[in-house]
Amino acid sequence: MTQMPADLSAPRLLELVYQHYPANIWDADERYAKSEEYQRLVRARQEALKNAEPWERLVSRLRESLPECRVEDWSVLFSTDNCWRVRVYLPEVLLAEGGHEYRAVVVLVSILAPVYVRYSSVHQRVGTRWNKPTLFYEDVPQTKPLADKVEALVRSQLGVQPLPHDTLFTLVPDIQCGNKSLGEARLIDCLFTDDRW
Repeated sequence: MTQMPADLSAPRLLELVYQHYPANIWDADERYAKSEEYQRLVRARQEALKNAEPWERLVSRLRESLPECRVEDWSVLFSTDNCWRVRVYLPEVLLAEGGHEYRAVVVLVSILAPVYVRYSSVHQRVGTRWNKPTLFYEDVPQTKPLADKVEALVRSQLGVQPLPHDTLFTLVPDIQCGNKSLGEARLIDCLFTDDRW
């Protein structure tokens, strides 16, 4: 993980994003991949992949500590993601109408800064139809006990800090990130991923 000062303010994190993303250039533009910023981002991803041991230890620790849960490592640093990602599923819930509800605590740990975000994802399936998942960035009763356990392990094992929601959703207007167009990207998209479910 890249070392940075303890200042995790939105202005400081925006500076960090601009070190890794070229401003006002679409990723389809040939200048994007050749830019110094993008090359720095690629190197950060490669470095993170070479130093995956702390993350792997955390995933193992989660599996050991939460045997009643399904722990899935969804990290894909060879894509447009800039984070390690783990989904910790509670046992599925049967719905009155015959469907199933899947509740997960999701943690994203940035490779660009010593920060993380934790959210809950609730996904329902009725028959063969999946409903769009609902994401909760604040505590919800259905997942809070598990979220507290997962978060404590993440913090103790990796030494990372959570970002406040107002910082996470700060607009980065002149950056194109993943599937977020210029004018749409937020810090959460750039520091972690725009693919949250």
